[in-house]
Amino acid sequence: MDFKKNIEEFDLVFLDLETTGLDVLKGEAICEIGAFKVKERKVIDRFHTLINPKKDIPYPAYLIHKISKEEVKRAPFFEEIAKNLVDFLKNSVICAYNVEFDLGFLNEELKRISYPTLEAPAIDILKMAKKILNLERYNLRAISSFFNLGFSGTHRALEDAFLAFKVFFKLRDILKGKGIGNLEDYLSLYGLNNKVFKDHQDKKITLLKEAILKGENLLIKYFLFQKIYEERIKPQEVFLEDENWYLLYENLNKEKLCIDLKNLLKIEII
Repeated sequence: MDFKKNIEEFDLVFLDLETTGLDVLKGEAICEIGAFKVKERKVIDRFHTLINPKKDIPYPAYLIHKISKEEVKRAPFFEEIAKNLVDFLKNSVICAYNVEFDLGFLNEELKRISYPTLEAPAIDILKMAKKILNLERYNLRAISSFFNLGFSGTHRALEDAFLAFKVFFKLRDILKGKGIGNLEDYLSLYGLNNKVFKDHQDKKITLLKEAILKGENLLIKYFLFQKIYEERIKPQEVFLEDENWYLLYENLNKEKLCIDLKNLLKIEII
């Protein structure tokens, strides 16, 4: 994938799951998958199925999505739909509202049946909303209400995936006006911390460390407080703190400043 291309040029898959509980590592399982594949803002494909989770659906979970044990009794097991799902997701950018939850469940289910885990570019729409909007609540219902998108009240996978698609492009339009457009920027700012994200981050770290060793000055572009800035700097140190990478640098006024590498969009040697 050419990450420097406009994000709308890619196949974007808006994904949502319904589950038997919140913790996949404690044996909870998927009971419904819904997804829309979108290209240039148009739905070009969809994926939907109930899943037999091979366990009871606890009443608290039923109250959320209203999926009953009877409803999934004759549904396929995850291993029966896994290949079709993986094929559907292939060569796509996965977008979800709290994408870590959805991909965490999917990858654990894939590991249970000895399938490779998904290592796709993944964008967290919840993270986008929290960084762009100033609201009291950030659940999907609150965001859809803010954008006047309508909400049926039904908490099901296909409906929530479609709503996530609508929310994404409302947020996308805000970012477009601020100069954020290519996939690389979206991954840096709102990407899931998976192998794709780490590989992208490692390239920044290597470039910065080489510049520090050679005493080179840099032109950097970064996104902070909803604005893009460009600055000529002398990099001082790249360091890891609380699982986040940071750059300590000196600006033209000899001030020492620090920036999260996720906000760093461009690095150019000058």
